[in-house]
Amino acid sequence: MNKKLGLSIMLALAVSVLVSGAQKVNAATLTVGCPGSTFPTIQSAVAAANSGDTILVCPGTYVEQVTIPAGKNNLTLRSKTPLAAIIKAPAVMLAPKAIVRVNGALNITISAFTITGPGSGPCDSLEYGVRVDMGGSAFIRGNHITEIRDNPFGGCQNGVGILVGRFSEGQTGSALIRDNTIDKYQKGGIVVSNVGSRAGITDNDVKGIGPTALIAQNGIQISSGAKANVEDNEVSDNIYSPQTFASAGILLFEAGQVNVEDNRVLRNDVNIFAFNSPGPIITANRVSNGTFDGIDLTDGTTGAIVSHNTSRNNAADGIFIDAASTNNRITNNRLRGNGLFDAEDQSVGTRSCGTGNTWAHNSCVTDNKGGCLCSQDGHGGDDGDDDGDVDHDGRGQNRATTQSRAAARASGPLSRTSSPF
Repeated sequence: MNKKLGLSIMLALAVSVLVSGAQKVNAATLTVGCPGSTFPTIQSAVAAANSGDTILVCPGTYVEQVTIPAGKNNLTLRSKTPLAAIIKAPAVMLAPKAIVRVNGALNITISAFTITGPGSGPCDSLEYGVRVDMGGSAFIRGNHITEIRDNPFGGCQNGVGILVGRFSEGQTGSALIRDNTIDKYQKGGIVVSNVGSRAGITDNDVKGIGPTALIAQNGIQISSGAKANVEDNEVSDNIYSPQTFASAGILLFEAGQVNVEDNRVLRNDVNIFAFNSPGPIITANRVSNGTFDGIDLTDGTTGAIVSHNTSRNNAADGIFIDAASTNNRITNNRLRGNGLFDAEDQSVGTRSCGTGNTWAHNSCVTDNKGGCLCSQDGHGGDDGDDDGDVDHDGRGQNRATTQSRAAARASGPLSRTSSPF
């Protein structure tokens, strides 16, 4: 199912491109800012373009908002020299305060630009780097999207690198988001929101600003019924230092079907956080150094498959499941060096170790069920781990791990409360 989801997203966009292929036969290339160019701004070229045209932008800084409206389908906007064409937020931003907006247009390619803020004021001065809405679709590839924030950086809940759809506004969109660097955002790197919105998110580098007391950032957020394939990304440095909320590397917040696979997620409060999301597939990820946990299933998340992940050196748990999250399957994960427990399940039921979830073939050292979750079959006994690291009951742990566990317990209960956009 996970592979089919990603393929279906790609296929849907690919089919619409093929359908419109006939329109590209007489496609033109419009240049912006080049010697002899007719167009001084990107927006003037968009206004003149026909479906299927390419807009080639020469190096320079373009202080403007760019909107591709419905009917301007199949356009390609590309920086002639990668990242040398800079689209910069103007001092006065028109609602919805996006630097680049795909507003109902289909199959728009946005490639190789630097898209940058900051905004001109202390709150709500700049909302988005790229926004896809009104049912539009886009291929967003190879861009550096940076400084999508207020000036100075603050705690207002705006500043998202890429937005696809928006539940609170009844907006939907779809996108393939690939090979982008997204950093120095205020609230979030990538957000996909609302039933009917979908995205393939692959090979991106999404990086928060590190520990901050001003705002709880999230790297990649899939929420409010949106569907996505999140694969092969690196997501890091989303940390809310007061710890009254938990920043997430990858946040599934009441999401639709989501596959999270082969990502490297590190130095976030919770590296991968599934909140009240049915059936997520979380597999083959490498998560580490969370200030809270490696992977969390909370607030009614059910039907999850969590398998073949590595979760190491998180301050609290390697995998945490709260009392409200049941009927999940946790198998073949490797959990080591986590401060409270490698595995913690607070649910109660008739499945593994008296919990409401199935645990099997996980390699770990400590759990909240007397070693039962870390056993080979989730019913106690040998954990099947012959790598010589440590024994499953924790007596072989090194001093550093023991000290980190004591410190985590002394700090009191964690506030595993997400803060979505």
